[in-house]
Amino acid sequence: MDTKKDLYKEISFLKGGKYRFLVLSEINDKFKTPTEISKSLKIPMRETSRALQELKSHGMVEVLDESVKKGRTYRLTKKGLETLRILKKNM
Repeated sequence: MDTKKDLYKEISFLKGGKYRFLVLSEINDKFKTPTEISKSLKIPMRETSRALQELKSHGMVEVLDESVKKGRTYRLTKKGLETLRILKKNM
């Protein structure tokens, strides 16, 4: 991450959403589909999809293959892994 200020913005972003941190934590260092995340966390699919889109727009997750429309697989980016690591360390 570029600066501490950027890091603090991303931490605030994660904590500001009801499911963002949970979804990020669930993916962690794995490859996960929205369905797997939704079932594991026991949260509605629409909330999982929304959280993934928000995380993607912040550069914290990426889709392995954008051409796949159903059953897309997500993973954390370097930024997502770093932010998650710092958040967990400070909990």
